Amino acid sequence: MDTLSYETIKAAQGNDIHAVGEVVKALEGRITNLAYRHGASADQREEFAQVGRIAAWEALSRFEGETVDAFFAFMTRTVEMTIKDAVRTENNQGATGADHDALKVFAAMMAEANSDYDVAEHLCQTLPPKGRRLSAERAHAARMAYEGPVSLDMPNGETGASFADVIAADYGVPEDMVEAGDIARGERDRKIKVVRAVLDSMGAKGSHILKATYGIDPVPCLGTGAEADAELAEELGTKPATVRVLRNQAHKSFESRYTKVTGLAK
Repeated sequence: MDTLSYETIKAAQGNDIHAVGEVVKALEGRITNLAYRHGASADQREEFAQVGRIAAWEALSRFEGETVDAFFAFMTRTVEMTIKDAVRTENNQGATGADHDALKVFAAMMAEANSDYDVAEHLCQTLPPKGRRLSAERAHAARMAYEGPVSLDMPNGETGASFADVIAADYGVPEDMVEAGDIARGERDRKIKVVRAVLDSMGAKGSHILKATYGIDPVPCLGTGAEADAELAEELGTKPATVRVLRNQAHKSFESRYTKVTGLAK
């Protein structure tokens, strides 16, 4: 049972040694439980417990809530984020070839893609500003690292990484000169890249048919109708009737994935 008081928390934030000791004691059970959950050996569990204690110490001054429950929620979230990051770093060293910067970019794209791995992998190659985009190889390595058993149960957003926080906006002008038009253009560009990433994460035939239907580069626009179906059938080595079936399936697949990624209907 937690007996920590809000007054003790505030005193600890004011560097009262006795209060700090009470806070550390109150958090110890949570920290060791998290370390035990994520550590694969006794040595790892002790190491991750130390990581968690340091994270809690550093986070103490950042707490701005007004209740004890809010304090425990904040500290538990902070410690778990830090331990998971330590676990991922240890597991990925030399295992996947994914570097720390690539993992940060992938984490940000996972937030953009609402935890869709396929879409996030494609977004890594197009959505970040130049200089932060990943090659196909780095994006895939980051995905393999992030997709490991450590991250499978990570709640969306628990990494603390968001596109806005991790990757600075790139409007082509100094930050203090950014205007509404620049932001609007940036938002349109982001939406276009999300659409492309969703299409590229689909099956090759369905993706090609939708790109041809709507004229999404680099595929020329064929639209719909008998002539378009015949031309696509010839390109794909199938029949016009099959193209129509594939187009319908592709529309449903796109709508389902796009809705999942954005939370909006297409």
